[in-house]
Amino acid sequence: MAEVISFQEGARSIRRRRQQDLSHRCADLVELNLRLALELYRAAPDDERAVRATQVRQLGELLEYVVRAS
Repeated sequence: MAEVISFQEGARSIRRRRQQDLSHRCADLVELNLRLALELYRAAPDDERAVRATQVRQLGELLEYVVRAS
């Protein structure tokens, strides 16, 4: 037996699924940037390490925010 759903419920479901997909892709991109920032930190000269450490911290916080929001 088929279930009848309203158009609004169907549209809401599609939007929710799209939003979840976008959130996952966003988290993946932030994670990749965080990995790159860690590599750049490891390879950075001493006078550049503070700036790189700030980038790592900020990207870590951003990743935490994105993961919690999704």
